[in-house]
Amino acid sequence: LSYEQAGVNIAEGNEFVKDIGQIIKRSWRTGVMNDLGGFAGFFDLKACGFKDPILLSATDGVGTKIELARSTNIYGGLGMDLVAMCVNDLIVHGGQPLFFLDYLASGKLDRHNHLAIVESMV
Repeated sequence: LSYEQAGVNIAEGNEFVKDIGQIIKRSWRTGVMNDLGGFAGFFDLKACGFKDPILLSATDGVGTKIELARSTNIYGGLGMDLVAMCVNDLIVHGGQPLFFLDYLASGKLDRHNHLAIVESMV
């Protein structure tokens, strides 16, 4: 079974990655070491001036807000909400947001709505 036979459009996915590339780069700060692509992000803590860093990590999801977005066809706030919840979980412990690891799961790529989600993350 190929990706195409399973309904995955690789070319469309690659175009989506191009769409979001410049959006994502707007959010980069000092310390980001690598470009888009690959399956890992590199961050230089020394570049930010940290002497004895302790890393904090947080993850969250949008939960049932996705149902509200579907019913109104307004997806732009989902990313902002997701980032805000993760940042809140860090700052209550004295952490500083350094980078954000995203994961957007969908049964089918909807470039318009998915682009709105990514745009609202930055």
